[in-house]
Amino acid sequence: MKFNLFSSREPDSAVPAKQIFDADSTVVEQAALTVALYSLLETLPQSYSGRENIKLLCHAILGATPHLRFVWVGFCEGDSDFVEPYAAAGDCTQECQDWRLPSNCFEPAGPYSQVLPESARTPDTLDPLFMPWRDSRQACSVNCALAIPLRSEKRGLRGMIVFYADTVDYFSHMGVPLFQAFCHVAEIIWKQSNLMHMVTQRAQQDPLTGLMNRRHTMHVLEKEIAESERDETPLSILICRVEGFNKLNDLYGWLASDTILAAFSKEAALQMRPQDKGGRWTGIEFLYILPRTNTGEAESVAKQLRDHFLVHPVNVKNWSIRLALTVGVATYSKHIIGLDDLILHANQNMSNAADELPSSIL
Repeated sequence: MKFNLFSSREPDSAVPAKQIFDADSTVVEQAALTVALYSLLETLPQSYSGRENIKLLCHAILGATPHLRFVWVGFCEGDSDFVEPYAAAGDCTQECQDWRLPSNCFEPAGPYSQVLPESARTPDTLDPLFMPWRDSRQACSVNCALAIPLRSEKRGLRGMIVFYADTVDYFSHMGVPLFQAFCHVAEIIWKQSNLMHMVTQRAQQDPLTGLMNRRHTMHVLEKEIAESERDETPLSILICRVEGFNKLNDLYGWLASDTILAAFSKEAALQMRPQDKGGRWTGIEFLYILPRTNTGEAESVAKQLRDHFLVHPVNVKNWSIRLALTVGVATYSKHIIGLDDLILHANQNMSNAADELPSSIL
């Protein structure tokens, strides 16, 4: 669907079309928005939340002029039927119940404007940018909308900002570049948020296996212990060790051994339940957190994990390698004091399990 920039259609008589802009008022309006843009760039916090910073951007725009009633930011992924809301600000949030925009309003090639259509039009024929008012046509208090696409860091994700003004000639007098500048700031915020998310994620991950690293595993376990105490629900952990790993290292070399560990961690994750969380504890040991799980249930999970790898070898390159695991189980209770004590019990139980493991498979 194609749209003409700055449509010349007259708005509905129920919403009077204001045309108040002359050269002087345009200069004043542009100056106010420019000041808001520079103030935003100077004060924008280095926050993790891109959504909160986008909201700040929306409020900065609205605070600079009474003629912009609403700013809406949304994203559309793949072949979705709707552009989903990401952030918004303005008085018009109370004027309709559903601010999702249909995906056919999306024109990624560049900015486009629509004027509020005549009242004779049925809701099914409303121009897409005004579709949120399809069930409350008389409540609409804006007369023109300007939509500008956003470039997203994620493949298949398209973004857009829509500015809603109370005058028909607002965007034709103001021009597009100033609003594109605000959109560029939104893109910077979006990219910064993604970058901070990636940096944080990498700081919490073990680079070989993609699981939580030891530090983050301890942090998550502390939170789960606190939640277990608060909700009075059981919590168990498994510490799993790959036995005979030095032999594998001597036989295949350290590069292949690392590949074996990475393959094991992925396969083990498939055997765990959706609520379980896994982390790399030491070089050949993995710790799994099992929320709302008592001792019997944890031992069942441990047995399933051991049995799986005894029957299903790990396939690495041209090798098919059967792994022996030792698993120690511990359940948090009133007899265990804190994280260190819980891990100590799991290690003790793992040592007992290792003593029972047949030497032929070590």
